[in-house]
Amino acid sequence: MIKDTTENKTDLIASLKATNAQLKMEIGERKRAEKALQELVKTYQETSLKLRTLINAMPDIVCFKDGTGKWLEANKSMLELFDIEKLDYHGKSDGELAESSPFYQDALLNCQYSDREAWNKRSLSRGEEVIQKKDGTVKIYDVIKVPLFYEDGKRNGIVVLGRDITEQKQTEKAMMRLASIVESSNDAIIGNTLTGIIHSWNSGAEKIYGYSLTEVKGRSISMLAVPERPNEIPQILANITAGIGIDNYETVHLRKDGKHIDVALTISPIKDTQDNVIGVSTIARDISDRKQVEQSLEQLRHQHQLILDSAGEGICVIDMFRKISFVNPAAARMTGYTIKELVNNDWSFIIYGGKTNKKLDIISTQKNTQPCPVKTTLEKGIVCQVTDDFFWRRDGSFFPVEYVSTPIVEQGKIIGAVVTFKDITDRLAIEQMKDEFISVVSHELRTPLASIHGALALLKSGLLNQAPERGRRMLDIAVANTDRLVRLVNDILDLERLHSNQVTMVKQTCNVSELMMQAANEMQPIAEKTGVNLSVTPIDTKLWGCADKLIQTLTNLLSNAIKYSSTGKTVWLTASKQQINQNQADRSNNLTSGIHSDCALAPTCRINYDYQLLIMVKDRGRGIPADKIESIFGRFQQVDASDSRQKGGTGLGLAICRSIVQQHEGQIWAESTLGKGSTFFVALPILD
Repeated sequence: MIKDTTENKTDLIASLKATNAQLKMEIGERKRAEKALQELVKTYQETSLKLRTLINAMPDIVCFKDGTGKWLEANKSMLELFDIEKLDYHGKSDGELAESSPFYQDALLNCQYSDREAWNKRSLSRGEEVIQKKDGTVKIYDVIKVPLFYEDGKRNGIVVLGRDITEQKQTEKAMMRLASIVESSNDAIIGNTLTGIIHSWNSGAEKIYGYSLTEVKGRSISMLAVPERPNEIPQILANITAGIGIDNYETVHLRKDGKHIDVALTISPIKDTQDNVIGVSTIARDISDRKQVEQSLEQLRHQHQLILDSAGEGICVIDMFRKISFVNPAAARMTGYTIKELVNNDWSFIIYGGKTNKKLDIISTQKNTQPCPVKTTLEKGIVCQVTDDFFWRRDGSFFPVEYVSTPIVEQGKIIGAVVTFKDITDRLAIEQMKDEFISVVSHELRTPLASIHGALALLKSGLLNQAPERGRRMLDIAVANTDRLVRLVNDILDLERLHSNQVTMVKQTCNVSELMMQAANEMQPIAEKTGVNLSVTPIDTKLWGCADKLIQTLTNLLSNAIKYSSTGKTVWLTASKQQINQNQADRSNNLTSGIHSDCALAPTCRINYDYQLLIMVKDRGRGIPADKIESIFGRFQQVDASDSRQKGGTGLGLAICRSIVQQHEGQIWAESTLGKGSTFFVALPILD
């Protein structure tokens, strides 16, 4: 019994010891498990902190949701997107968050809907989501959603990742718009490498150059250069490589069909993000039509310029400030200024000028009191025509003009005036000459006609029958006046015929001595009648001419010399043979180039170009003023208009002499000293 009890106790102790040992072992295991759990929690917490730190540092939006769509973790970018940084989002669904953030309600519900589609698809889902912000901006995100499942297929969670592609989308849109512009542009837009290899070619380039993209891609842009400019494109590429752009550079390119076209180029370097030049952009515009228009306009402008430059009338353009903006050469020539001196100067510079003496001062003062026609044109747009004005020259002198002032109107507004003027000095001189001619001719006609009429009346009345001597004198007077009328008519007819080349001169070899003596013999009676001595020194030489016309010239010169010489004075007719210098010889060659044709009947006729005949008619009369020396050779010109009444004559004699001498390829001129007399010279070519 006791044994059994002892055994029982021993078994019990052993059992207790075993139980205790088991308990100690379990306690140890539990402690190790608790420690491991603590370590796991710590590790999880550290990992979670690192994960949160990591995802918060990401610019992309990140969100972890459980299998029911409730938010577990979201990064800062996600919270800022929906303005829920201060909201406790853990364990809340998109719908619940939408109630807390009404502005983003639609966006959050769209997220919930796309989550469901991703789970239903059971694979990664990608799409774009557009979210409008409170500040009015729109954000576009490229969103990736990764659904997670347990092994049994139940939902475990979903990971949402999103990248802001707003700028990318804007850039793409801009690029698309730019590409559309490039493609629809009528200009050629070409992209090529720094070595000139073409890689892009728009439709505008196809139209301008005739090549398609496939024909030019990979080829050098030098294919467009004309052979005459081989170094042009390499130089352009070198400038672009150096970062130098080229704007509106005009050149000539070659089309596919071989035609040359004018183009304007804008060439720019293409750079990468590091500002390195990686390519070339070329914009080419076909300016052939513009060039043609410019050429036509330039030709038209040149023609207009030639017309303006060739115009005999002076042309000035006046602006609204009465400044001269344009002057043609004729205007400058008439006023004595250069074009540069007149342009930008005031119009009064010409129309009023400077005063050189009291008489001109009075004239200008009177002119200043009258309305200015140009001012009237500028203010009222009226065309003003002036027929009796004068303009000033650079040297202080003035000249008579007539001018027209016409307004320049643009779009109904007066912007200036054109003044066209001409120097009427010659016209006034002609009018004066005409008046003098009428005066001279009327006197020359009336005086002899009155004498003839009186003589005939007396003869008719029978009164002269009682006085035969007086009758004869009256008849002599009538005959003399009739001769005077005949000479007047003949002089006028001769001059007109000579000027119109209607007089046929029969030229032959003439002996100058014979011509001089014959002329002197014809004038001797007149010289004796007036008491003037006539001295002749002939020269024995030959010339080719019309003897009658040459004698007429000499008698005219002798008649004038005798007419203006006092009783007892001498008139000399001399001639000499003079050597001609080279310049005179060349001129004589030109003047006498047509004489050989008149020598057909004289085969031995030859002009001597080294010598000339110089005939001189010299008197000791009253002389000729210096300002009349040239004019006396004009028609109806005399030193004094009263000479026609006092001395007789028409003023045509010297004009006739000049015409005759010119038709003999000679020259005639005069030298004179007032109070001491005059000498008339006739130079004629002679024969060997």
